[in-house]
Amino acid sequence: MGKRHLLTIVDVGKRFGGVSALDKCSVEFESGKITAVIGPNGAGKSTLLNCISGALVPDSGSIRLFDDDVTGAKPHILARKGLARTFQISRELSSLTLLENLLLADRPSDPMSFFAPVFRRARVLDEQAEAVNRAMGLLRRVGLDRLADETASALSGGQKKLLELSRALMLKPRVVLLDEPAAGVAPPMVKVLIEVIRDLHAEGVDFVLVEHNMDMVAALSDEVVVMAEGTPLMRGDFKAVTTDARVAEAYLGGVV
Repeated sequence: MGKRHLLTIVDVGKRFGGVSALDKCSVEFESGKITAVIGPNGAGKSTLLNCISGALVPDSGSIRLFDDDVTGAKPHILARKGLARTFQISRELSSLTLLENLLLADRPSDPMSFFAPVFRRARVLDEQAEAVNRAMGLLRRVGLDRLADETASALSGGQKKLLELSRALMLKPRVVLLDEPAAGVAPPMVKVLIEVIRDLHAEGVDFVLVEHNMDMVAALSDEVVVMAEGTPLMRGDFKAVTTDARVAEAYLGGVV
């Protein structure tokens, strides 16, 4: 059986004024893998994630998720198709509890039915109970269940990253985009993140992560894509890319 592609990016371009953040960027991400995207600051990594996730609309090129053309699709449409993401700076709702943060991310089975609470009250109550159970299960999985009724403002940086990952998982995604999950996170909590991501991947969730923490990349990645000047420079396993002279030149040459 041939390789299955989660995401296929073809000739995607994105400019901000006179700066080209992505320049005819073409890359494929395969199912069954954790793929890391690395590169120097300004290489286009986060812009690529933003275009894939619908936070930005590319100026040119195409993006396919599974078999669907999703170029320019809104984030909520992509979520329904099985794609979720986290952000470099956590976007938790600090005044809400951890449980409430997760429940807000839950997608109802019939989101367009305004009258569902009136005419299908029993079903709605069942769905709400199932959502609470699922949310508590996710919090338990990342070691935050004891804080379920605490406000998110009380969390450490690493705990906020775990909360954001849990919130993304409430969407029951098939693939999760992670934008620098280790940024600002203490080493012990990075280890927790690594173990959680490994376990989720073993259960069938695929990941694409942009990351500067090479220990995390080495621990998680099946494959690494190196970007420079808005387009992929090379790809391979961690050892191959980190010993390649072109990669060293991209980093040490100060690509912006």
